[in-house]
Amino acid sequence: MQYLGKDVVTHGSLLHLNRDTAWRRLRSRAKQGIRKAQRAGVRMVESRDLSLMAKVWYDPDTLTDHLDESQKLFLAYIGEELVGGIIVTPVTSNTLFYHYGGTTERGRRHEVNAYLFWHIVETFENSPYEYLDVGVSYREELQHYFQKYCTQSYPILFHPPSPDVRPSLHINPFENEDLHWEAPTAPPINTQLLDYFEAEFTFLPSGLFALQSAFRALDLKRGATIMVKSSLGLQSYIAGLKEAFGRDYNFVAAGEGATAVLVCHRWGVIDASVEEFSQGTIPLIEDCRDTLDAEGHGIRVGGFGTLSVLDFARLFPMQFGALLLGKYFDDREVWDRFHCLDVTKRNIVREQLLIHWPQRDSYAARRRENWRYLKELFHLVGMKPVSAQEESQSPTAFLLQCEEPYGAEKVAKRLADFGISVELDTAEQILALPCHEGLATGQLDYMFGAFRGMINPCYVFRRKDPAEAI
Repeated sequence: MQYLGKDVVTHGSLLHLNRDTAWRRLRSRAKQGIRKAQRAGVRMVESRDLSLMAKVWYDPDTLTDHLDESQKLFLAYIGEELVGGIIVTPVTSNTLFYHYGGTTERGRRHEVNAYLFWHIVETFENSPYEYLDVGVSYREELQHYFQKYCTQSYPILFHPPSPDVRPSLHINPFENEDLHWEAPTAPPINTQLLDYFEAEFTFLPSGLFALQSAFRALDLKRGATIMVKSSLGLQSYIAGLKEAFGRDYNFVAAGEGATAVLVCHRWGVIDASVEEFSQGTIPLIEDCRDTLDAEGHGIRVGGFGTLSVLDFARLFPMQFGALLLGKYFDDREVWDRFHCLDVTKRNIVREQLLIHWPQRDSYAARRRENWRYLKELFHLVGMKPVSAQEESQSPTAFLLQCEEPYGAEKVAKRLADFGISVELDTAEQILALPCHEGLATGQLDYMFGAFRGMINPCYVFRRKDPAEAI
């Protein structure tokens, strides 16, 4: 059995490609090396000749046999003597990767390796690239070498932990420890919810069953056409509706003949068309499962639909619980028409809401903090959150705008190997990452580190087991 390791978060090293920033943040030992190489008269030459690079690379058999158009090779000379070389590879829109580098014995004496990095800074300072990824290693001596040139660190890991110790991270905040709770003495939760929503409501087991109950409450006949609007991810949202309710209803993005309109504030982003549809002649269902109190465009969600749906499991660390907002239905009607009466579950939901409802503002603040932290991490690789997701909202998820070669589907598959469940829309290249209040810096670093590992071109490398040579 071969030990792989590299399954715990460590930190890689970025070198800013702005000379002022880089020089200000570099360690004194790195600066000394750069000055020493400059005093030796090192000059740099751009080349495409890999045979020259092979003369300074520690193992010519492991050197790449070709250069892509985007890769750059620079050779270092003292006088006419070749003393070092470096190959850098673009890996994201703003990051170059230190792919290969080496020096001769004379080059090491004059610390040419330090000047190779500094030459990249000087060459790409005014380019679209912001960072040189100097590297990361789980070997102590090599990691120490990389960190000498670090002006900005980032979390990274290469391999998923074994299943028995692998985390399980989801957009919904429920965790194992949330199975235990002690209900406080407080005003009845029904009273608190009535005061907040200023509308009647019905408890239901989950967001999906609340949505199904809304269809049935409006007496939508089997085969009825429902027009669907969604602020984001319309294609995947409709796909989810068809999977859940496709045998009973026909969901369309546009067209005539609809008997109801369903507007979704997907991932907590407001769909402003809800106001227009609320003034129409056919009933409106407002899907607020991803948000509680989002505001914007002069709109506060939840008050426009004939019926609206909220899902507490998306917002609080609870397994169950949803509201059908807009009308109260008694138990007999929930049993006979909606076929999802669960009194035991409802009582548990009420108890848990007594704990979590008063904390909703602090939960929202924590979600925003986590959202900002993920934004900072993904900025390091030139990736941004979806522009429609405003920081002022209480985000259900961090919505990453993916782009090739790190498309939403590819990244989702990678993260799944690490126990990270995400939601995605491939048409709009949106990846929804967990950012709920139960996550701390360590979990966020783990998520980003799992993604960041696939950017490193060496992440598929496996050291050969010495026993295989016997």
